[in-house]
Amino acid sequence: MQVEDKRRFYEVDLRETAKLIKQKIDNQVSGTQVLLQRVIEKQVAEDFRNAEQQINDYIKRFQDEFDRLLKERETKEAEGDRIREKLEIQKAQLNQYLHELTTIQASLYSWKPMQTIK
Repeated sequence: MQVEDKRRFYEVDLRETAKLIKQKIDNQVSGTQVLLQRVIEKQVAEDFRNAEQQINDYIKRFQDEFDRLLKERETKEAEGDRIREKLEIQKAQLNQYLHELTTIQASLYSWKPMQTIK
């Protein structure tokens, strides 16, 4: 019986292996960069939307407050006009009453007995 030694030898090209490893790493880095770029763009867009929403909320609050103050001012002006009208009416009535009082006073003085001089 004869035993044959069957050994095989493989030749490994380390440069080719290093080149393939580098290429695989570069591909992964490239894919990661693209993914990272998309994530950053998405986050920036979301941040801008949030900032825009905050600005719009601030503008709306300001507009609401401005409208409230404007309405309050118009209400006060309308109240002022109504008060002035009422005061003018009351003034006219008071003038009429004063005229009537003056007339009554003159009438009463005319009824007053004359004083005799001694």
